[in-house]
Order: sequence, then C-alpha cells, then structure tokens
Amino acid sequence: MESQERFPIIKKTISTSLEKNLANCTKNQLISISENLNLSIKKSWKKEQLVQKLYENIYEQFHQFYQPVIADLLDKFGDQIEQAIAFENLKQLEVIAPLIKKGFFYVYLQKDLYILVIPDEIWQGREESDLEMQEVTIDLNSNMDNNQLLSAQKEDSLSTEYESLKQWKETVVKIYGQVSAEHLAEIWNRYNENKLTPTEIDQILNS
Repeated sequence: MESQERFPIIKKTISTSLEKNLANCTKNQLISISENLNLSIKKSWKKEQLVQKLYENIYEQFHQFYQPVIADLLDKFGDQIEQAIAFENLKQLEVIAPLIKKGFFYVYLQKDLYILVIPDEIWQGREESDLEMQEVTIDLNSNMDNNQLLSAQKEDSLSTEYESLKQWKETVVKIYGQVSAEHLAEIWNRYNENKLTPTEIDQILNS
C-alpha cells in the first residue's frame, strides 16, 4: 500500500449516500475537502456541522458547474462504469484526484483494494441537465415591458452559463491536464440549448 495519500482514504464500511460518505470522513478530511472547495468554514465547528455544510455545497456545485464534466468523465468508462469500482493502487485514481479532493467521489480502503464510490446524488444526477430552467417573474408595476424583461433575463442567464463554462474548463484541465475548445464545445452543446462553436468557446474563455 502507498504510504502517501493524495486524497482522503476512508477506512469504514462503504456507504453510497453523499451525506454518509461525508460522515465517514474524519474531521481533518472534511476540513481538507472544504479547503479544496474554497468553502469558508470554522475549524471549531462540530463534525456534524461540517458534514451538513459540505453536503449542501457539493450538491449545489455539482448541479451548477460539475455535472457535465463528471458525466463526460464517466461516459469514458463506457458500460464498465459502476457506482463502486475496485482499484489495486492509488496511481489508477490520479486522473480523478481533483474530484475526490472536492468530495464528489470517495475512496475506501477494503483489505488490499481501493474502492472508488460515486455517491447516489452524483450517480443518479449524471444524466440530468446541468442548467435548470429559470422561472420568469414579471413585476406588473415595472416600467419595463415584457420583451425588455425577457431580454434582460436572457442576458443574465447567458452570463451565468458562460461563468459555468469557465468553471468547467478549470475542472477539466485539473482532471485531464489540458482541454481543447472542441472538447468543451462538445460538452457544452450536449447540455445547453444555446449552441456554441469551438471559436466562440475560445472567445468566451478569453474575454
């Protein structure tokens, strides 16, 4: 077994729910996950508070930013992908280390094997669209007409989506080491109605 651990290794009974996976981590491991998520927490918090805060943040970030990246990564495993997969050494998990460090995946040590566990919330949500439809609220007392309101809302929505695109790039680069505009365009167009070309992807990322 490797003496150095690049990410949290859990030595308890395997669980598949996100909350229970977090609860199976030590407090120091939870603090480490918080730091990798850039989540502001207090080290004086009880473990239960850390678990709840992390659960909410990981769930939110998955649906806002990471769902397409994780879905794309899991697709590369093809039909062999399972919710719990055994590996003989940690080097086999290096490619997804950033996602483990952020609490999207978990690794358990069971006898002489490392078991990669994909939490239920991630496993079941990998097929869902990353971006949810936003409700349109019209203020009848507003001086802005409906077309202006919808146009402004569309611009806000696109701005949010483009920020998601930049976040996806950072995540994919951490996983694969590099990423082409063509690959990002493929992921983007799979989950968004507003289609983009690789050239447009480059322009957005460099803006």
